[in-house]
Amino acid sequence: MSGAAESHAPVPESAAAGGGGAWEREVVDFYIHLAQAFSLPKSVGAIFGILFASPRALALDDIVERLSISKGSASSGLKLLQRVGAVQPTYEPGDRRTRYVPEMSIRRLLTGLLQETVTPHLRRGAAQLESLAPLLNEFPPDERKILAARLRALNTWQGKAKRLLPFVLGFLGRPLRRAKIDPGGGDESGA
Repeated sequence: MSGAAESHAPVPESAAAGGGGAWEREVVDFYIHLAQAFSLPKSVGAIFGILFASPRALALDDIVERLSISKGSASSGLKLLQRVGAVQPTYEPGDRRTRYVPEMSIRRLLTGLLQETVTPHLRRGAAQLESLAPLLNEFPPDERKILAARLRALNTWQGKAKRLLPFVLGFLGRPLRRAKIDPGGGDESGA
């Protein structure tokens, strides 16, 4: 039995009507769980899943209908997926609607997801860690010593993550934009 019912995932309309429904349902469910692993909304996973499961490019209205989600949710999800490079717009002659196809390169997908989910956390994390040090003075000396050691550990982890991310992105292939993070919390790409 599929995990689709357990996750309360949107069920593609075509699933109820037959004709590839089981395929769509399982693919959508797979991508919902994957999206959640990256702390992305279920709807984003469902949108990518329905595009992946479809042999044809889908327009916004097709996605709304097949997933039974709101137009706003579909539009927001598509914007996020475009921003991370997970979907590409395409056009068909004689049709003014923008249609979307999924990105099929795992390197581009992972690079975009890492840049969207991990890089911003590393930027914010540096500033947050700097603001923690003065707060240690509120504790008695014995507790301050323990917490100072924990703060040093957090700073070490933050530094290692900042050094590791460009390596991971480089391993995956050419990043969409530079993800090098400066110690001041901003990124050096200017983005």
